[in-house]
Order: sequence, then structure tokens, then C-alpha cells
Amino acid sequence: MTMKNEIEATFLAVDKEAIRTKLKRSGHVLKAPEYLMKRKTFDFPNVPQGQKKWGRVRQESDKITMTVKEVRGKGINDTYESEVVVSDFDRACGLFEACEIVPVALQENLREVWAKDDIEITIDTWPGLKPFVEIEGSSEEAVCEKAESLDLDFKKAVFGSIDLVYEKELGIPSASIIRLPEISFKNPPTRDAA
Repeated sequence: MTMKNEIEATFLAVDKEAIRTKLKRSGHVLKAPEYLMKRKTFDFPNVPQGQKKWGRVRQESDKITMTVKEVRGKGINDTYESEVVVSDFDRACGLFEACEIVPVALQENLREVWAKDDIEITIDTWPGLKPFVEIEGSSEEAVCEKAESLDLDFKKAVFGSIDLVYEKELGIPSASIIRLPEISFKNPPTRDAA
């Protein structure tokens, strides 16, 4: 299975209500009201030093997905994924483990999903972080235009995974975040624990 390019930009420290208002006024459709999402991440053996590649099983609002993700750089076009929908969270985790792909962390966050014109916008709240917005589209231009229409500064966008958000927001090194066995609202990351 080939990995597809995931074209997504993250905008930190947003006001949820202000973004919701802008989305409603501009005709976006609420696909999933805010819900608690959980995921379990896995490390692949024999990934060269400096490469970022991992597995993930995620319980979303309406489905369970099993994904392989890879970040190949620091730009908007440098994240790739291959994903399938599965029927059972624990069995999907068991499949990774049966292949000797090591479980690393259990993570949870709040997520709300909006859409319009083949663009998906999520409002995410992770333990210990201010809410942020992710915009995913078919091209960098589409993502940039959508950000501009929501008064989000594309020059301040972050590209990559959640560990980079924790590093930017809380100063916790990315390498520490990806090694935490649990990120939950009962057990949020802190600089002391990293």
C-alpha cells in the first residue's frame, strides 16, 4: 500500500468559540461535534535514526482507524500516511503487537470536525495545551487560502505531529513527548515529567 501525502497545517492557541463562529458564518458543516478521541501509538523496529515513522490505532467519533505515518521533513508536504478502517480497537492494536511493532503510548484529546469544499478543519484540545486548529486539504494553496479566510496566519503554521506542538507550547522536547506512556486529561504532560 502506498502512503499518501497528508497536506495539513496546524495553527496554535486559538479561541474555540471565535473559530466556531467563523466556520458557521462561512458555511462550513459540523461533521462531528466535540468528542473524546483515543489513540495508541507504536514504534516500528529498525527505523533509521532521525526518521519519524510510527503506527497508530485511533478511535474517532464514527470509526476506528489503523494508520502508518511518516514525517519526511518540516514542510506542509512532508507528512505521509497509509490508513485503513478497522472494526475493533484492541484487535488492531494486537495486530501491530503480533508483528513485533512496539506499543509506546496511549493518548487522548478532544476533537471537533468541520468541512467545506474538500477541506477538513479540526479543532483539537490536547491535555495541557491551548486549543488549536488543523486544516487539511488537497494542496498547499487550498490550505493556505482556507487559513487566510479564517484569519489564521499561514506563516505561523506548524507542520508535523503533536510532539512538535508540545515542544512549541510547553517547551517539552519532542523526543520526550513521544516517549510518554500516557497523555490524558488526568495525566497531562508537564516539563517536570519529561
